[in-house]
Amino acid sequence: MVAGSIEEAEQFFAEKRKNADYRNAFFDSLNEMRINPENCDFALEVEGETIYAHRLILSVASPYFAAMFKNETKEKATGFVKLEDNGLTAVKTIVEYIYSGEIALTEENVQSVCTTSDYLQIEWVKRECVEFLKRNINVTNCLQLRRIADKPPFNELCECTHDYILKNFVILIHKKEWLELPFEVIQDLVEDNKLSVAWEDNAYKAIIKWIKYDLTKRQGYLANLMRHVRLTFVRTEFLRDHILTESMLTSDPQCSQFLSEALRYQLTPLSQRSSFWSQTTNVPTNRNATFHVLFAGGTHIKTGTEPRMCKVYDITNNKTSPISDMLDCRFENSVISLNGTVYSVGGYWGNILRTAEYYDRINKKWTYIKPMNTGRYNFGICACDNLIYAIGGFYTSRVESYNPATNKWYTCPNIPFPFNWCCRAAVINHSIYSMCMGSCARFDSREGGWYNLIEMPGGLRAATFEFMSYESSLFSIAEDCSRLDIRANRWEAIPSMLSKRFDHSAAIIADDIYVFGGASKAGEDGEYINSVERYNIHNNQWTAVDPLEVKVCRAGVAVISGDFNLD
Repeated sequence: MVAGSIEEAEQFFAEKRKNADYRNAFFDSLNEMRINPENCDFALEVEGETIYAHRLILSVASPYFAAMFKNETKEKATGFVKLEDNGLTAVKTIVEYIYSGEIALTEENVQSVCTTSDYLQIEWVKRECVEFLKRNINVTNCLQLRRIADKPPFNELCECTHDYILKNFVILIHKKEWLELPFEVIQDLVEDNKLSVAWEDNAYKAIIKWIKYDLTKRQGYLANLMRHVRLTFVRTEFLRDHILTESMLTSDPQCSQFLSEALRYQLTPLSQRSSFWSQTTNVPTNRNATFHVLFAGGTHIKTGTEPRMCKVYDITNNKTSPISDMLDCRFENSVISLNGTVYSVGGYWGNILRTAEYYDRINKKWTYIKPMNTGRYNFGICACDNLIYAIGGFYTSRVESYNPATNKWYTCPNIPFPFNWCCRAAVINHSIYSMCMGSCARFDSREGGWYNLIEMPGGLRAATFEFMSYESSLFSIAEDCSRLDIRANRWEAIPSMLSKRFDHSAAIIADDIYVFGGASKAGEDGEYINSVERYNIHNNQWTAVDPLEVKVCRAGVAVISGDFNLD
């Protein structure tokens, strides 16, 4: 060996390699052996069909099979098991999962797969089924899911289906599946304060329909369910025309007592209702209906921003979201909701506008309708008998109605007093009430004539105001607030708003009047007010609500009940 020329040995490093395709190839081979079948040592019999498998694979995947093969069972000895209470499609789906690690869930198979996976104790599959159902609850399947939610595999569905039904109650009570729910589920729903009903009438209708579907067996539940209906919040005309004439209620002693209390409350003047419940500890509250308020147009003080902008305010979650801008810039326009569609009409932008447009909630854009015959702004708007009425406004006493079915405006009789700066309108039953600077008149849409009512004492000091109806009362919301009882034809003062404001927007939601935004002074010299106030009609009190995220001034506003897709 030559000195200094020692050869160094080559070094080899240890490596651990993983075949990324091995697992899939292994499962594929096992599955092929099952399908062929090859080396299968067990069989599952379902609905007269045999599914071959391997005991080892079944044992690893399912504690049910693991226990079967560990003990000396008949199935272990005979080499097959008969699954009598499980559907063929569900068992096949689960066996395919056992051999592949993948499962195909559909609306058609998920319930049976969930039940079978629970029976075979395959927890991952059961959990995935429940999550699939949660993600896919809709108006078509929610009532059926609520029926099965009390069964062990579906217990986790109970709360989410309950909440979904509460939220979509008004739609669901017209479905046949509603009539097939058990008494316990019906009671859980109608007693819940979160039940979403724009009017308590709907809670009553839901109960009566359910009772009459199987009157012989269900009439005994009537009083137990009716005690959960807030009859004091049912609309007066509905109470008179439908509830008080229902023989099932009048012939039942307990229900008769409920009716008597509701009638006494309805006949109590609004100004005295706050003390009606002073002698009782169980004061009913109105339901948690879902409402959204759509703001359209309006001017930004001193900024000159184009007033095409529209926002939707989620009352429940105190959240404001943008939607598509209007086609035209508008301020001092009027906005109305008719049969779930929102219309923005007239207004001012450089000149008085005749144009009008509606918001397409499916395509999420505004679309023109036929223009009015008369341009107008600061005018009254209302919906009555499926028509939209545009009434008065700055420098006009003209009135016209719009029929969405024909996309045409039709001339109506003028309001019976001179035009003025601001006009507003509201509806009670089939009558339209219009107010301008303290003068008030009623228009009967069936008779086609106007009738003067008593003027507001001292007139209306504010140039702009908001005007709305509740039962048999009309409310004027301005610097000073007043109420007109149309039955007595008498005005009375109500408390003023907490914040002095002008050019605000207002809307009535359930039993509350909401006032949004406005300015601290009339005209362009004021500052924005972003606060929201709520007047409770029954308590005769104003309270502050969380402020708005947007500035609202001289904007049109409409209330939309139920969900509003903002995605």
